Amino acid sequence: MIQSAMLPLFTRRLVLRRFTMADVEAFLAYRNDPDVARYQSWEGCTRTEAERFIRDQQSQEPGEPGQWSQIAIALKEEGALLGDCALRVHTPDVRQATIGFTLAQANQGQGFATEALTCLLDYLFQQKRLHRVVVDTDSLNVPSWTLLERLGMRREGHLRHSLWFKGQWADEYLYAILAEEWLVKRE
Repeated sequence: MIQSAMLPLFTRRLVLRRFTMADVEAFLAYRNDPDVARYQSWEGCTRTEAERFIRDQQSQEPGEPGQWSQIAIALKEEGALLGDCALRVHTPDVRQATIGFTLAQANQGQGFATEALTCLLDYLFQQKRLHRVVVDTDSLNVPSWTLLERLGMRREGHLRHSLWFKGQWADEYLYAILAEEWLVKRE
């Protein structure tokens, strides 16, 4: 595993860190939960795929431009995996990024996603000095876009039937926040 200049990041209850092989069982559980996978691009994964995924994540630096990185969200004290954040710094404009998030169903509704995304946005805007962060979400995923709005993100678009997704056309909402907006909110 290569050392990360970015990770770990800490909040009051959480640590955002690299995945480890100790995360395999929890990762498999939420990745194979149909309710969690409903709005994700994946349907599930095998143990072999999960182990390969973790090895791949361990060998890349989170935030490498043009590459998706998955960042484990874990309880700070116990180390238990709760879910993950996704990050892709854009190319060629490395001042912008796309993020995402997934939490195991048992860990939803407890403020963990808000806490993790706040930490990630703080890092991206305060340390990495990004200009803009965006998120796209299925318009039917009400908990997701409600969270984004609570974080202060602005809905910039509603793309009608823009994505052929799991056998049907899906609408997407596009959200964004600028560094100046985030930093004022965090004062």
